[in-house]
Amino acid sequence: MNFSKGERNGLIILFLLVCFAAIYPYIHRTIFYEVSRLANPADFHRIDSFFTSLRYEPKSDRSYFSFVEEEKPTFTEPELFRFDPNTVSSSELVRLGFSSRQAAVIENFRNKGGIFRSPSDFAKMYVVDDIMFQRLEPYIEIPPKSVSIAEQKNFEDNKLKETLVVDLNTTDTIELIKLRGIGSGYARRIVAYRQMLGGYNSIDQLKEVYGFPAELLESLKPHLKVDTLRVEKIDVNLVSYHDLRRHPYISEYQARAIVYYRETVGNIHSLEELKENKLLDAYSYNRLKGYLTVR
Repeated sequence: MNFSKGERNGLIILFLLVCFAAIYPYIHRTIFYEVSRLANPADFHRIDSFFTSLRYEPKSDRSYFSFVEEEKPTFTEPELFRFDPNTVSSSELVRLGFSSRQAAVIENFRNKGGIFRSPSDFAKMYVVDDIMFQRLEPYIEIPPKSVSIAEQKNFEDNKLKETLVVDLNTTDTIELIKLRGIGSGYARRIVAYRQMLGGYNSIDQLKEVYGFPAELLESLKPHLKVDTLRVEKIDVNLVSYHDLRRHPYISEYQARAIVYYRETVGNIHSLEELKENKLLDAYSYNRLKGYLTVR
C-alpha cells in the first residue's frame, strides 16, 4: 500500500498524539499531583482522634439507692426555734433539720405512749445524734403541763385496757384494738372469722384465727367473753349444700353426705343422727353441734 507524503505525515502525527495521550497521566501525576495527607498513617491517626473526641460523651456516675443516704435529712437550711418534743409536729421537726422518716420515728414513739420528761430523754432517741442534740438542746422546752397531760392520757388508756371486757360476738374492730396487744390486723381477722363461723362458741376459738399467738390469748382471756345466744344456727333440714359447705368446720364430703342423706332418707330428727349414721365423725360433731339445729 502506497501513501502519499501528506498521508504519511498525518499517520506520524496521529501516532505521536496516541503516544502522548498514553503517557500524559504518568507525566501529570509526577509533576503536578500532591500526595494527600490522609495517605500518611500518622496524620490520619491524629485526624481520626480529633473526630472521635467530638463524639465522646463522658459516662455519668450511676446513682444507687442507699438506706444510709435516705436516712439523712433533705439538704435544707435548718431552722432553730423553741419547741416541746412532746407536742412538736412532724413538719416542725423537718424544719428543725430532721428527715421525714426521722420525724415519723419520733411521732410513732409518742403515739405509743412515749414521753420526754427532760431534754436528755430526747437525746436517747436513736434518730437524734450528738451533733443534732447539741444544736437543739438550748431550744428544747418541756413545760410541766405538757408532761402531766401526756402522762394522764397514758394512764387513762392503760386503765381502760385493764378494765375493758368485750363480747367476741358483738364487738367491732374499733373496740378490739383497745385491748392490749390487739392491732388492726388481728382485729380484722377476729371479726372476719366470726362471720365465717356464724359466731364464737368459745374464747379458745381465737386459736384458730390465723397467726393469733396462744400467749396473747391467755393474757386477754380476762377481757373477753362470749354470748353464745348470738351464734347463728344452721338448720340441717333446710340448709343448701353450698351454704353448708361455706362453714369452716364442714368438709365438702360431709356437706354432700348430709344433703344426700336428707334427700334419700328424709328429714333429720336429731343431731345425734348425724353421728350415728357416720355423716360426721366424733371430732367434727363436737365442733359443729353448737352451730347446728333441727327444727
